[in-house]
Amino acid sequence: MITKSIRHVHVLPEAFLLSAQICQYIGNASLASQALEQALTLDFDMKDQPQYNLLHGIVLGMMNKYQNALEALQLALKLTKEKSRVTTKGRPLQPLSLQDHVSLYLQLAQTYLRLRDTEEARATLVEATAMFKETTQAGRVAIANAMIAARTDMDKAVEILKQVPPRSEFFTAAKTRMANLYLTYRQNRHMYANCFEELVEEVPTAQSYFQLGEAYTNIQEPEKAIAAYERAKAMDPENAELAVRIGRALVSTHDYQRAVRYYRDAVASDGVNFTVLADLATLYWRLGAPDHAISLLTEAPAHQSEPDVGETVERAIERVNCTLLMCKIYRDSQKPDAATEALLRARGFQEHVLHHMMRSETQETIYQQKIVAATIALELGGYYASIGDAQRAKEFYQEARMYDESNEEVLLAIARLLLDGGDATACEEQCNAVLRISPNSEEAVVILADVMIRQHRFDDAAQHFSQILDKTPDNYKALVQYVRLLRHAGRLGDAEKVLERAEEHVPLGQRHPSGLSFARGLYHRYCYENLEALRAFNAARLPVDDSPWSIPALTNMIEMYLFSSNEELWVDTVLRDEDKNENVRIAERLLLQMPDGESRDILQGYCWMASKKRSLVERAIKEFKQICATSETMQQHQGLFNDERDAKEEEKDEDERLLNDANRPPQASGRLNVPVRVGLAIAYFIAGLEKKAAAELKRIVYMPFDPITIDAVHRARLLAAHMSILREDLKMAQGILQKNIEVNKSCPKTWLMMGSVHEIGMSHDEAAECYENAWKLTKERDPSVGYKLAFHRMKSGKIVSAIDVCRKVLEVHPSYPKIHEVMDACCSLLRP
Repeated sequence: MITKSIRHVHVLPEAFLLSAQICQYIGNASLASQALEQALTLDFDMKDQPQYNLLHGIVLGMMNKYQNALEALQLALKLTKEKSRVTTKGRPLQPLSLQDHVSLYLQLAQTYLRLRDTEEARATLVEATAMFKETTQAGRVAIANAMIAARTDMDKAVEILKQVPPRSEFFTAAKTRMANLYLTYRQNRHMYANCFEELVEEVPTAQSYFQLGEAYTNIQEPEKAIAAYERAKAMDPENAELAVRIGRALVSTHDYQRAVRYYRDAVASDGVNFTVLADLATLYWRLGAPDHAISLLTEAPAHQSEPDVGETVERAIERVNCTLLMCKIYRDSQKPDAATEALLRARGFQEHVLHHMMRSETQETIYQQKIVAATIALELGGYYASIGDAQRAKEFYQEARMYDESNEEVLLAIARLLLDGGDATACEEQCNAVLRISPNSEEAVVILADVMIRQHRFDDAAQHFSQILDKTPDNYKALVQYVRLLRHAGRLGDAEKVLERAEEHVPLGQRHPSGLSFARGLYHRYCYENLEALRAFNAARLPVDDSPWSIPALTNMIEMYLFSSNEELWVDTVLRDEDKNENVRIAERLLLQMPDGESRDILQGYCWMASKKRSLVERAIKEFKQICATSETMQQHQGLFNDERDAKEEEKDEDERLLNDANRPPQASGRLNVPVRVGLAIAYFIAGLEKKAAAELKRIVYMPFDPITIDAVHRARLLAAHMSILREDLKMAQGILQKNIEVNKSCPKTWLMMGSVHEIGMSHDEAAECYENAWKLTKERDPSVGYKLAFHRMKSGKIVSAIDVCRKVLEVHPSYPKIHEVMDACCSLLRP
């Protein structure tokens, strides 16, 4: 209204002053400053008026320009004291109202405090106390005095506040400040509540009882809060906010039946109040009755009415909130189609709010509604990304970005989409853009590192995680990923220092967090320190229900029991009829703790293979084939289905197309199930079906790098290399092993097999180099590796070096037989 008046009456500087006052009141310093400039432009005499200088000082203070604010306020005070003074044009000064005069002193005192001049602030308030002690504003000055006194003397502050009489209009404010002092400085809950109890005795209004209820709620006394709210409700039955407060207080007492009855009565008496209705729907939902909640929301006036440009902004926003609440309930009830359909409707309703209902609203309100629209679009993008519809996901992410350009979550979602789509360059640019906006964004660093991992830039990726851990050593997700990266880069030795630094952040005597134990377990497993790894993983999986590391730790433990000798299952292919060994029994007992699902079925298949019992190996083959049939058979007809769908939907508008997509169940991606195929290949090989095993491996060993399937592909390559060595196809074996080394330089098995390839080819120097890598990775503890290294160093003429290795082996395994033969041979070669 003021803005419209200003547009029509450009010659009234007083209108701009009023506009500035309103903008200052609602907290918009920028607009207030512009209005003051306009007022001064129209009438330069304004700079001599106390009202102008008061407003100018307040606005400058809001903009944190405290020294300038002080100068403006001091000038205003000086002008108020010079009553006979006139402006430059000879006009008399307009005196300040009593309220503005007090505001001038209080603002001046506050500005002194912000400039750390406590003495001047006190002196200003002393002057104000003397000047206004007989006025209606005396209580306001007393409250300001009390707040300054509370900095050094809380008791004095309370005494000052007690002097504000009940007849003062500031009595309620004084009691509220006194209560907060008791709670903040003394943590005295009794005296805190007592202040409000005294308030209702002196001023028994609905507002006073409401404040008493709020106080009881703050100190967690819901029964007393309910009684206070009910008294307030009796005095002000039209106040819908009181109904909301009573209902929520009842819920906090866990008296759900009483809460439901109250909400029902409130809805029956005032069915148009959406907040009460939404609270009841939420309560139904939390009590396990989502159908009741949906039914209630469907009957809401906001939901039943259609968007209309003539409706109120509140009704339009309620319609959006109602639909979003329905979406949450559907999603929690495992109804993704209905949830997405509701989300799409909410998107349409929010577009109506933005395009038709915001014309007379403030910029702040418009901004808030754009944030809502961005959140809806972001959720829709996440849904379509989850079902593999990258194009739709991209459209919604771009829409979210349009509404909120600086939303970090949106930018990161786009980066993840680009990464999944294989556009590493664009993804890296997007992450760098996020880091320019938010240099401490860990998620951007994680995605950027993922890009580098897929490009085999393991050292660069590890550096990013190292920077995160330097700032937050207890970031266990980053720590686990860092250990994995160091394994890929062949720098496992760097992990020990980071793990120790993380352990130093754990309080003395406290159990290590599960994430730290899991990271420690991974490190020991990669170093082939099985006993230490099992202990760490066992600690990481507890408590089973609460720890996100429980299932990964359990999976690692099962795998370690199945491969306890550090050899893969195919090394020993002799099938037996006797019972399983003890390690397999332990693995199967641990398997019982795994939740049902594909991962559990795969591990069960490995248990059957590890038994080396013919019937169980055949059962593993059958199980793996069944899993493949379930997860991969939809691939062929999925493409045809998509083509037909796209052709039919070209004629539909966007909203109808999106709704149809939301109602269609997500389809399997049809991609090769790598872990299962690798298990099937191993089972075929153990069963003596080498050709079938080779056929499975052929589809896997040359797959591009994928962090999710890398371990399974790594195992497939080891088996393929093993089969190539058996066929004496050394060139093929070397090529396959080299692929493994490119993505994992910390695998002793790979280096041992590469050494075997060079050994068969009589290349002793190259064999010794490979065995040396394996020897270092096993921390110079595996005697069989030490023996091979010593032997080939001897064969390559490095006698002294071979003797050093022999001595290290004998220090740990003095009875290891073969090493003595190498030692004796080396010593004889050294004799003249």
